[in-house]
Amino acid sequence: MTDHTIGEAADILRVTTRTLRHWDHIGLLVPGWRTWADHRLYTEADLDRAWQILVYREAGLPLKEIVELLDEPASTRDALLHQREVLVERIGHLHRMVRAVDDILKEETMSVEDRMKLFGDQWKPEYQEEAQQRWGDTPEWEQSQAVAANLSDGDWLAVKQEQDEFVALLADAAARGVEPGSEEARRVVEKHRASIGRFYEIAPEKQVLLARMYTQDQRFNATYQGHAEYLLSLIEAQAQQEGIDLTDVQWR
Repeated sequence: MTDHTIGEAADILRVTTRTLRHWDHIGLLVPGWRTWADHRLYTEADLDRAWQILVYREAGLPLKEIVELLDEPASTRDALLHQREVLVERIGHLHRMVRAVDDILKEETMSVEDRMKLFGDQWKPEYQEEAQQRWGDTPEWEQSQAVAANLSDGDWLAVKQEQDEFVALLADAAARGVEPGSEEARRVVEKHRASIGRFYEIAPEKQVLLARMYTQDQRFNATYQGHAEYLLSLIEAQAQQEGIDLTDVQWR
């Protein structure tokens, strides 16, 4: 049996050693052996588990859910069948996105129903009504509605693509254990801030309060694939670096 060092395993899997250390830390992929000097050694079984992790992660599943899936007793065939189901679902989503692009290229008008299909569970009439009830009398609501009214079908598709890219970026940062306050974390926070800024003016204080709201509403947490708490940690660390007092954050 051949065992691999963490560097060799990272090369085989095409991930970073930092990612493997993070997976070990959270119990997702604990190497089967360690040397006398406490260096990690990965067995072929470990690499097989890592491959399954990569399949699920590529399909967009959060790490917490991947841990639960891999720790469930199941035969190899059952595991592969479930991975196939996840991938087929992901492929279906990509095909729907391609069809949406094709429709726009044909200069067809995207109806409200089409937009709901594009955004899935993230776009429901009751969400719009709830948002209006909560924030309808704010300048931010007025700004966002004015922007939304002028978005073309192509713009809406770009919004969706931007959202998907950010969620993937966030999930990848969480998987690799990107530290709050680091340069890479700053880029994640700025990308999030820019996505909100597309619709209304967003200051660091507002971003902190929005992120705190995400952690209190399971719908937002689901949108961020279970990483709302992690996103909040990145945003709060960045806000502190920008001089924000996290004990007295006001919506300004």
